[in-house]
Amino acid sequence: MICSSRLAHSFQNLARYLESPKAHREEKVRVEWMEGRNVISDEQLTRAAQEMELVASANLSARRPVLHLSISWAPEDDPSRTQMTEVADRVLETLNLHDHQTMLIAHGDEHYAHLHAMANRVHPITHRPRTLGLYYRSVERTLRIAEREMKFRETPGYYYQLPGQSPPDRRESLTKQTHKATQSRGEVPFQVLVRDVAEEDFDAARSWEDLHARLEKHGLQLLPRRSGLVVTDQHEYAKCSSVARNASLRKLEERFGESWHSAHDITMDRQIQQLRQVRIQDLTSQGKQSVVEQFVRLSGKGLGLQMRLGRVMYDSLTSLVQQQQQRDLGL
Repeated sequence: MICSSRLAHSFQNLARYLESPKAHREEKVRVEWMEGRNVISDEQLTRAAQEMELVASANLSARRPVLHLSISWAPEDDPSRTQMTEVADRVLETLNLHDHQTMLIAHGDEHYAHLHAMANRVHPITHRPRTLGLYYRSVERTLRIAEREMKFRETPGYYYQLPGQSPPDRRESLTKQTHKATQSRGEVPFQVLVRDVAEEDFDAARSWEDLHARLEKHGLQLLPRRSGLVVTDQHEYAKCSSVARNASLRKLEERFGESWHSAHDITMDRQIQQLRQVRIQDLTSQGKQSVVEQFVRLSGKGLGLQMRLGRVMYDSLTSLVQQQQQRDLGL
């Protein structure tokens, strides 16, 4: 089983979402059954939502009083209604929401069993909001124990594993959008395509320059994204950590022994190194022209050339540029 969650502002908006049929699935039953916890009107979701909004309005400091939980079983599992409600109640108990207003809604429009819970974080009597904090580990522990007791397929979580279980490989994780595209349209996820052609390159590369060169052969490039790296073909993107086991930014920097260097940075570094090795007195006229053009291009990129080339070489190249300009003007 897996559980996803989010906080929201409106009970009514969530109720409409949970009751409205999905596009192109109107023939399938959206709501198979629902049950209430600590609500009066548990036969109509909109009425239950109104009750929850009334209670939540007693504490305006709870800006997002709605907790939306979604618990999904593996496709091969066939949980009974009793089992589904028991798992949901255990999760609510884990979150200390067992005495809060909650509606459980089972959907029947997917190929796997799943249950939604619409819970009110504001207590119906004290009107104090339940602060959830970092609850993923606790919820995963509850699901792992329930799976083993009820003989469901065991799905070890990232945050908690029972004895004998190993944490899942994050490379196999798909975003919800990608997973739906894979299931409904039969598309192969981009991260899987990249993994097939470039996983070995990520493992074999010994420097940033080596890795950039290997990926370029596949029409791919690396880009920084927030605190990590993504690989892209200029149309789609995938986290590097989803492509290869040791391809996160931190692990690559540790392996290469240097911080992140883009392909552009490496190209510029190489060109600057070439200029540092130039012996101007040995150049032909054509060679001087080529060096001048390269120096002018690099000067326009704000690379701190004077410091990186050294004062003597920088002055020499600047003088060469001036001489070339004077000749071009016929002076």
